[in-house]
Amino acid sequence: MKKKLVLSAILAVTFTLTAQAQSIFDKIDRLAGKVENATYKVDRAANAADRAGKTGGKLAGMLGKKKENSTASIIDANGENKTVITITGMEMEKFQKLHDLLENTDGVTSTKMKYSSGKSTITVMHKGDTQNLMRKINAKAKGVYTSQNISEMEDDLVTLKL
Repeated sequence: MKKKLVLSAILAVTFTLTAQAQSIFDKIDRLAGKVENATYKVDRAANAADRAGKTGGKLAGMLGKKKENSTASIIDANGENKTVITITGMEMEKFQKLHDLLENTDGVTSTKMKYSSGKSTITVMHKGDTQNLMRKINAKAKGVYTSQNISEMEDDLVTLKL
C-alpha cells in the first residue's frame, strides 16, 4: 500500500510539473505568434510605402518633373559652378592625387574633400560646366582613375566607382 501511495504522489507531482511546463510552452508559443504577427504587419507597411514611393515617382515622371539632387547645381555670385564628385572604393593616396589634380586644373577656384574608406566626396567650385571640368581632368588622371570608372555624370554631379 505504501508503494502505491508513493507512486501516486510521484505521479501527481510529475503531472503537475508537466502541466506547468506545458503552460510555459503555451505562453512562449503565444509570444512567438505575436512577434510573427508584428513582423508581418511591419513587412506589409514597408511594402505599402515602397509601392507608394514608386507610384509617386511614376506620377512625377508623367508630369515631367525631375528629381532634384540635394548636392547639385549651385551657381554663386561670381558665376562659378559647384560640382560634387562622389567616389567609392578609392584608396587615400589616389584620393589625395585626384584632389591635387583638381586643385591645379585651370578654372578651378576651390576644392573641399571628405574622405571615407567607403564613400568619399570632393566639392569643386569652378568656371564652366561639369563636362568641361571632367574633360580637363580626364586627360591628366592617368594612374588615378580611367574614364571607365565614371558611373554617372550629369550637371554638377559626377560618380566614380573604382
